[in-house]
Amino acid sequence: MMAGHGDDPHAVGGPARHIPVLLAEVLDALAPQAGETIVDGTFGAGGYTSAILDRGASVIAIDRDPDAIAAGKALERQAGGRLRLVQA
Repeated sequence: MMAGHGDDPHAVGGPARHIPVLLAEVLDALAPQAGETIVDGTFGAGGYTSAILDRGASVIAIDRDPDAIAAGKALERQAGGRLRLVQA
């Protein structure tokens, strides 16, 4: 884990958590808002998707890894219909 990121709510995963390092820049560039739909083409551990959902937008999240999609099912349930996971 990277120093200084222990309390990052968007650091996802177990002991070897993934921290989306450009999160602030991505959120600034996208400026996601309620009513918008954002496509996350590299879902992975879901850090960016989680942050976008926190801003109120919906997300279509794409990943080719079936394990990433399976791991994202809990987030999909929590998102109340605002997250669609796609394995491609």
